Amino acid sequence: MKILSGLFFIAILAFSCKTVARQQKAAAPVSVIFDTDIGNDIDDVLALQMLFNYEKQQKVKLLGITISKSNPRVIDYVDAYCRLNGYNDIPLGYAYNGVNPEPHVYVPVTLDTTINGKKLLFPKRSIADSLPEGYKLLRRLLSKAADQSVILIVVGPETNIARLLRSGADEYSQLSGVELMKKKVKLVSVMGGMYTNEFDFPEWNIVQDLDASKITFSECPVPLVASGFEIGDKYRYPASSILNDFNGGVSNPLVMSYIVYQKMPYDRQTWDLTSVLYAIEPEKNHFDLSPAGRITIAADGKSVFSAGNGNQRYLIYKNNKDAVLNRLVQLVTGK
Repeated sequence: MKILSGLFFIAILAFSCKTVARQQKAAAPVSVIFDTDIGNDIDDVLALQMLFNYEKQQKVKLLGITISKSNPRVIDYVDAYCRLNGYNDIPLGYAYNGVNPEPHVYVPVTLDTTINGKKLLFPKRSIADSLPEGYKLLRRLLSKAADQSVILIVVGPETNIARLLRSGADEYSQLSGVELMKKKVKLVSVMGGMYTNEFDFPEWNIVQDLDASKITFSECPVPLVASGFEIGDKYRYPASSILNDFNGGVSNPLVMSYIVYQKMPYDRQTWDLTSVLYAIEPEKNHFDLSPAGRITIAADGKSVFSAGNGNQRYLIYKNNKDAVLNRLVQLVTGK
């Protein structure tokens, strides 16, 4: 009986150790690279704040940020915004000779505003620091990552991603861009395209760098999930949250950026936020998913989905506006 009892105890102990190991593995932060065109729309800033808050909760490890907007002041803004959140050394990459070189409004205003003699943002990196090309940073970060461990969240033009896919062997890896992505990336969560009949125009991110979009969707070797224009249009981030949920009021760079982007009060679509939400919380079923298939970018920039042979899907609205919007506000505010 003592022998049996001992064996039973060992079995229970072994089971408990395996259970703890599984829980620890499940709780490990998700490795993320964020590709953004901050400056073109304000939802990029809210999406980046989501990722910082996820990281503070140890749900995400943000490996780096690649900038697809080709305006040098965006480097200053992103660097300073990272520092504001305590991430002083996060790797940055930049799409030299990319699209959208115009500064737009909130990046320069937020960088240049002073309140009571104090600036809102304090960048230390700029175009003068010779940041790596976005695709080169992607190659460096992916080469160091564990296999099938990285999620790419892409919320602007696909410039950096297409350049990665078309890249060859270099000092970081002997693999081609397609091979490197296939080995290291487990998911691409992209804000791009339209997948319902609610709207009849090509989606903005897709047409900004149309060739890059065609390359990304046709050559991506790993599962890709697209959040279409119609998804982010359903959930509008409330101006009331901007005005009430952030410390510092207009001295908070997120608040300043939001209120100068458009005339207040306005509730902004959450296009980029939905790509982040799906990427980090797929198990919570905030959205339905299409069948697996392929997304093709037509000559006019419209996205065409064909079910069947492929590993690409798009998000489908579940008539759960309040629940998802409340979750997005929680994640942006950190409350």
